Amino acid sequence: MAEAKALFSAYDPSSKFWSPEDRVLIAESKTDPSRVARRIAFARRVGVLVDDPASLAQALRGKKIRVRTFSLKGAKPSEGVYDLLEGLDVSVDLGNPDFEFTVVEGAQRYVVLSNPSMMNQSWSLRRPRRRAFFHPSAIFPKLSRALVNLTRCKEGQRFLDPFCGTGSIPIEAAAVGLEVVAADRSSEMVRGALANMKLFKQSWLGVLKSDAFQPPLSSVDGIATDVPYGRAASTRGRGASDVIRLATESLPSVLIEGSIMVLMHPEQLPVESTRELSVLEEHRLYIHKRLTRVITILRRR
Repeated sequence: MAEAKALFSAYDPSSKFWSPEDRVLIAESKTDPSRVARRIAFARRVGVLVDDPASLAQALRGKKIRVRTFSLKGAKPSEGVYDLLEGLDVSVDLGNPDFEFTVVEGAQRYVVLSNPSMMNQSWSLRRPRRRAFFHPSAIFPKLSRALVNLTRCKEGQRFLDPFCGTGSIPIEAAAVGLEVVAADRSSEMVRGALANMKLFKQSWLGVLKSDAFQPPLSSVDGIATDVPYGRAASTRGRGASDVIRLATESLPSVLIEGSIMVLMHPEQLPVESTRELSVLEEHRLYIHKRLTRVITILRRR
C-alpha cells in the first residue's frame, strides 16, 4: 500500500486514500491509473473503480473485454460474478481486449476496469541469475522496483543508488524512465553493474567508482539503496552501523529539499531522523529468523 500511495502521490500530491479492508486500497486522485499500473511491483490489479451500473455500461459499450476474478479470502469467486455482464454490449476477447474487467471479492465486491497489458513487467527476465553479472547480495526485481517507487521520482528525474552493487535498483529505475546514476566503491561491482546495464540495453547517466560518503554529483531528485551488510557485501572495513550513520550524514547534501531517500537495512541497525532528514515511514520484511529487513523512508527537510 505504501508503494501505491507513493506512486499516486508522485503524480498528484493531493491524492487521498482509504482502505476498506486488507489488501484493498482506493485512491481519489487525478493520476492516470495506467501510469501506476506500468510501474508498480506489489499489486495484483490497478484500474478505475466502477460502482455505478450505468457508468459501467457506457464505458464498455461495443468494447472487447477479458474477465478476471480474485478472491481475497482464498476461495473461488462466486458464480454471480458473471451476472454483472448481463445486458452489456460487450464481446469477449482473451487475446487482444480493450479492457480487462476485474472483479475482486472480499467483504464486499469491487469492479475494476484496467488496461490488460500494463502490468506485464517481465520480472523473471531480470532475475539476478539471468544477468550478465551475478553476486549473492543482489536483490530481486520486484523489491528493487518498489524501493524506486517509494522515492516518488517521476520520469525524467535524476535518481541515485550510492551502493549499487550489481545494479538491481538502477535497472528498475531506468526501466520506469528515471535518469540513473549508479555508484559503488568496488571496481568489480561497477564493472558488473555496467555489464548488466548493457545487457538490458539501458543508458544510465553514469556508473561510477565512488565513495557513497563523498557523493559524485551536485543534486538528485531521489535516492534508494540497499545498505551493504553481512558477509556477501563488502563494507571496506567499516562496520554496518557506521555505514548507515555516514549515509544519513553525507547523502542529504545531494538530495533536493523535500525529496525522498529510501534505505533498506537490517532491523538491528535502525535509522533515525537527523537534522536534515525526517523519518516518514518504516516497513519490515521478514527474511528468516536471523534477518528482518527494514525499509525506511526519509524526507530531506
